[in-house]
Amino acid sequence: MWSFIMGKRGAKKKPADKVRRGRVEQAFGPPLTDEELRGNLSDLERTLNKDMKCHAGRNQVFIRSLLTGSGTTRPRIALRCHLRKDIGQSQEVFFEEIRSLCCADPTKCPAYQNFEARHVTT
Repeated sequence: MWSFIMGKRGAKKKPADKVRRGRVEQAFGPPLTDEELRGNLSDLERTLNKDMKCHAGRNQVFIRSLLTGSGTTRPRIALRCHLRKDIGQSQEVFFEEIRSLCCADPTKCPAYQNFEARHVTT
């Protein structure tokens, strides 16, 4: 009787591990840099927010860590850019791109170039 109420053991199907693993690996992003591994992430976040030249990224840098089925990912520096969403790219921007594009020269960024082309300054 109890087996009828509770269901048979082993009857539940588990989702495909390959699909789940692929999604999780995509969410991780590029490999961590030495500065992210060895440096103080709070100081890096503050410095990047202070040095930000792109208007879309002002005070948007944050420390990102994702929950996975078996724990969490390592914390890392990230930025969610709404300009990249407009051109169909992933919104997630990681440390190397933040430092080389957003904080150095945003005019090299394709999302920023698209924004400048669409909006006329008055």
